[in-house]
Amino acid sequence: MMPDTTVEPRPLSPELIVVTAIALLEHHGEAGFSLRKLGQRLGCDPMTVLYHFKSKDGLLRAMADHLSAQLTASDPAQSWRERLRALALEYRRVALAYPNSFALMARFWTTGPADYQHIELVYRALQEAGFDDQALAEAGLGWYAAVIGLAAAEARGFLRSASHAETLELSKLPQSSFATVKRLVPAFHTLDSERSYRLMIDAVLDGLDRAARRTAPEREATP
Repeated sequence: MMPDTTVEPRPLSPELIVVTAIALLEHHGEAGFSLRKLGQRLGCDPMTVLYHFKSKDGLLRAMADHLSAQLTASDPAQSWRERLRALALEYRRVALAYPNSFALMARFWTTGPADYQHIELVYRALQEAGFDDQALAEAGLGWYAAVIGLAAAEARGFLRSASHAETLELSKLPQSSFATVKRLVPAFHTLDSERSYRLMIDAVLDGLDRAARRTAPEREATP
């Protein structure tokens, strides 16, 4: 009698499902992503995925939190400004590594457990900058919108140097109406996306610093 060589299927863990889903989204993009295709890749029924995550949104949120877990926390010994700059650069790194999946970071107010660790860091840093609680909540969401939006824009190809065809089109604009744009054509063609990203992060941090300083006298004047 021949021995039974049947291999039992490997149980599907939530972690395996999430990692596979991210790989599928990166390979096919959002238009080519579906629970059916994910089930095929995993060798299971799509309902098995829903068993773990309750809904497609639940899966997408878990995928976003997996990306949040890839972020390296800043050194707590640094100044509030340096901590936020370092975290912003971490978002850029993850966005460039997962350009299709990173868009999920802007879909959810929070992504989950991994995200909460970074949220605490952000709000502690802004508290050190001098915001009171109401302004702190508003500034924190604004910081996230700016950083995630900027990182997503670079990852999806918007924040980049202009192509030859694009610079050629700009150079043909009438000088009388577009003198500034035409003057910048060489700069557009040699634009460095990382330098642009860092420039805008510093601009956001400068704005936050000024905003915190403005709110301090208002708090002192309130009886």
